[in-house]
Amino acid sequence: METLLAQIQGFVAYAETERGLSPHTVAAYRSDLEQFAMLALQRGARRAEELQEHHLLAWIAHLEAQGAMSSSITRKITSIRSFSKYLVLADIRLDDFCMYIEGRKIPKRIPRVLSEAKMQRLLAQADPAEVNSLRDKTVCEMLYATGLRVSELSRLKIDDIDFEKETLRCYGKGKKERVVPIGRVALDYVRLYLQQREAVKRGVLTPSLAPAPKHAGRPHAAITEQVANSPYLFPNLKGEPLSPAQLLLVVKHVAAQADIEESVSPHVLRHSFATHLLAHGADLRVIQELLGHSQITTTEIYTQVSDMRLREAYKRAHPRA
Repeated sequence: METLLAQIQGFVAYAETERGLSPHTVAAYRSDLEQFAMLALQRGARRAEELQEHHLLAWIAHLEAQGAMSSSITRKITSIRSFSKYLVLADIRLDDFCMYIEGRKIPKRIPRVLSEAKMQRLLAQADPAEVNSLRDKTVCEMLYATGLRVSELSRLKIDDIDFEKETLRCYGKGKKERVVPIGRVALDYVRLYLQQREAVKRGVLTPSLAPAPKHAGRPHAAITEQVANSPYLFPNLKGEPLSPAQLLLVVKHVAAQADIEESVSPHVLRHSFATHLLAHGADLRVIQELLGHSQITTTEIYTQVSDMRLREAYKRAHPRA
């Protein structure tokens, strides 16, 4: 009979291949389950068939004693629930040992967003005539215009963009494909950026063999031959896609130029995209589709931002508020 750790590995393979979950989600499942298995093994459970409700309750108590956040504990419980359901589905167990464990609600956090005025200030920073700032400008324009996750923008290829229809194709969580419109302003900057790369490719401009002086807090933006010929929209000097961490540095650099006090990240621009759409009358279901959310409840958090701003405006303006 398989050991508990071997059964966990079977679940991880199932989550990755059959359910098509993202590598990030699969890694989180594996980590949570391996942590749970260590406690269960200490309490005598060598195989999944021996797991009982008290093993999970003991693990929850252990996490709480360590000071784990409620949201972290809730996510870990979700991992064990998924594993328990898999055991029944795979005919390893007849019963769901998590059946009577009460689920915990993750407290919804209000997303951090930039006001429309600050968003305009951030996007006004880069000089499109300067090679090194044009890429940074285009990155920020694309994030705000499309609401893409930073991982989606990182993997975006030039061929994914339909310039005629003003849309792009991307692959979100679970490798789900969706088509997202691009605003004309962002698309214009994409064209300018690609024109510079094309000029290097055709020999009209000499490629930047030596990287331009590196600005603090962002990757080099020089156009090398590798950059010019890369299939990716935002490549590094070797022609490979800029990583999410590098794109974060680009956004932070532009925000610093704009003297924005808040901590700004690609996800803040994604939140701002959704919040500003909602404020201007966009339907919540449309925003859900644009963001690639599988559940409308995930998108509903942006209504809290709008409600909060309405209350603040009321208090500022009403004489008896």
